[in-house]
Amino acid sequence: MAVAGAIVGAAFGGYINDRWGRRVAILGADVVFFFGAVVMAVAPKPWVIVIGRIFVGLGVGMASMTAPLYISEASPARIRGALVSTNGLLITGGQFLSYLINLGFTKVCVLTITTCSLTSRS
Repeated sequence: MAVAGAIVGAAFGGYINDRWGRRVAILGADVVFFFGAVVMAVAPKPWVIVIGRIFVGLGVGMASMTAPLYISEASPARIRGALVSTNGLLITGGQFLSYLINLGFTKVCVLTITTCSLTSRS
């Protein structure tokens, strides 16, 4: 659901960029993302988590559309490409690292309500 929200958020973020500017778009993306995170944190039912994921996706989509654009417009021409590329590399590297951490938890820790035993789920 977050990916679907990100697709819509990227399209909507482009409109906000053109209409109100980059700063408003980035701040709006932050607010939407924060709202989605709070919704997921206090979710009493699974369907509420889905709603929160949609809002988080909207925020991520808006930010992923706006941040590289803002970086490229605000940076000097001689380092513009390096800064935008570094932004993409760090985002992708962070996603890869989170997948590795998730892999480590699925192989090491089987969670129950009260304990975490150090056995592998096979």
